[in-house]
Amino acid sequence: MTVGHEEFTHRELLDILVTLEAPPGFKAELVRGEIVLSPHGRVDSEIILAGREAALSAGLPRWRVMSDVLSPFPHTRSGFCPDVSILRSTSSRTAKPLPRSDIAAAIEVVSSDLGEKDYGIKVQEYAVAGIDAYLIADPYQCLCTLFTGPENGAYPEPETFPFGATVTFTADGTEFVLDTSDWPRIG
Repeated sequence: MTVGHEEFTHRELLDILVTLEAPPGFKAELVRGEIVLSPHGRVDSEIILAGREAALSAGLPRWRVMSDVLSPFPHTRSGFCPDVSILRSTSSRTAKPLPRSDIAAAIEVVSSDLGEKDYGIKVQEYAVAGIDAYLIADPYQCLCTLFTGPENGAYPEPETFPFGATVTFTADGTEFVLDTSDWPRIG
């Protein structure tokens, strides 16, 4: 069924996403022109909170640590809402939606889709955007995958860490330390 035209523009889809009320326990994102709902449960919440706490422990002010804030990625007709976004010191406090250039680091927790978008399109898009560090926390595999130092629109080979390890990375000149020893696991 179409509503007056064949295809929505990226801007129209972002506008729909901004006003969309996702069901409780879900996060809505725009992935390659499609609105996608991903479940968020207790495990996701615990890991997201740990990521936010690590950023605050590194001395960042609260306004530089966001969760589920929309950032457009027009190249692929996407609009991502990273589970944790660590903003650059030069970022705007009032920009809406959040420019992807304002994100220094992103943390994503794999949901029940088993990480297709986290390990695929987001790796590509975050590298193209020049995001200094991208951490995927996967409670299904009990692994963290860390991408850093994008060059020419791509990240070099990632580092992997089992849950239980300490993960350290630098973004926008600040070092972040995540102790994953008490991170919950699924399965």
